[in-house]
Amino acid sequence: MRKIKSFALIAMTSLAIMACSGKKEVEQSSVDELYAKGSSALQEGSYKESIRYLNATTERFPGSTYQEQAMLDLIYANYKAQDYTATLVTVDNYLHQFPQSPNRDYAVYMAGLTNLATADNMVQDFFGIDRATRETTSMKTAFSNFQSLVSAFPNSPYSQDAVARMAYIKDSLARHELEIAKFYAKRDAWVAVSNRVVGMLQQYPDAQATYEGLFLMKEAYDRMGLQQLADQTQKVIEANKDKKFTEIKKLDDSDLIQPIKK
Repeated sequence: MRKIKSFALIAMTSLAIMACSGKKEVEQSSVDELYAKGSSALQEGSYKESIRYLNATTERFPGSTYQEQAMLDLIYANYKAQDYTATLVTVDNYLHQFPQSPNRDYAVYMAGLTNLATADNMVQDFFGIDRATRETTSMKTAFSNFQSLVSAFPNSPYSQDAVARMAYIKDSLARHELEIAKFYAKRDAWVAVSNRVVGMLQQYPDAQATYEGLFLMKEAYDRMGLQQLADQTQKVIEANKDKKFTEIKKLDDSDLIQPIKK
């Protein structure tokens, strides 16, 4: 037991020495050294190490020639480290500091990815829970980010990916609305059911979930005795019965583009 305690003491002492050494290294390094180490760690996939040096680069030497690139790298590093709050804060700071930069499209793109990642919960992935049944604020914000990117930077290398992610988000939001309509139907809240599906028709007219919602809307009108509306809905169902819906899968970020080096 005494020997085990000794080993533990040695290990803790070593860690303390290493921590002090690392802190001293950051404090005494020049801006060139800090950025070089941060960039190197980023390329090696050591994101937390990279964040340490890049943060020191921007905080100790604000306004240096590395400031913009270090912030772009920090956006990427924080995202890969799954520190989504830090990612969004850095994006916001970057856009305020460099409002005319040609790299603004990258920052907006990463904001979209980060908000989408916030909406996607790892626990939900693990247990197979459908995200369409969960809260959608972050997902709607992500859609807004991607929409802004495509509108402001149509020729951006990130625009095509943004369009694909917008399609995924719209499909997810439509399924979310369908789940709510089903919830109301189980409780015989037929006015709420019809109103929900009408909203789906307005916002997501081409989604498969919206077509499925038409059956609920017809039932709602039947239950409320609104035969004319029920018949009209049936006609819409018949007119779209042979429509093919493209399967929309969630995109991963395995090929996520790192910030362009200036």
